[in-house]
Amino acid sequence: MQTIKVKAKAQKSKATGKALAVSAMFAALITVTTAFIKIPAPMGYAHAGDSMVYLTANVLPAPFSFIAAAIGGALADIMSGYAVWAIPTAIIKALNVLPFFLIRLILNKNNKDDKILRLPIIAALVATTAVTVGGYFIANALLYDVSAAIAETPFNIMQSIVGAVLFTALAAALDAVKFKQHILK
Repeated sequence: MQTIKVKAKAQKSKATGKALAVSAMFAALITVTTAFIKIPAPMGYAHAGDSMVYLTANVLPAPFSFIAAAIGGALADIMSGYAVWAIPTAIIKALNVLPFFLIRLILNKNNKDDKILRLPIIAALVATTAVTVGGYFIANALLYDVSAAIAETPFNIMQSIVGAVLFTALAAALDAVKFKQHILK
């Protein structure tokens, strides 16, 4: 009986260690794609980081996905010279994971969480856009003023749309190679 408990504990520890390592990888991907992959846009630029937040939310289990998104987003702000935004971004990026987490709970219950891209996940992109736009509106209003928050809103909408499009393309490609079934195995 003691041997079974020791083996179970070792397997759980190994799984947790692997999830931590993969979480660190996703946090790094979020940081790099946010800080360094800039996509020119009419109002400046968009970045690819939100697509990695969405991917993280759909691949990693909670709480790893929440933590990776928060750390990755905050580190990108710090590295890019916007340290004042690190805490609001950490909160917003963690909250970006929430709609996907809730959808995945339902998918898991029905044994349908084997793919990254599903119709309910696409619906979660709308909810996570509301989180981004609303979160940065509040942060802008607190850090600056309401007029700055209003002026920034179209950019935040565009940023979320770019992230959703990139995520959708990447998720389809990763589903084709059954990425989700292999990443934490």
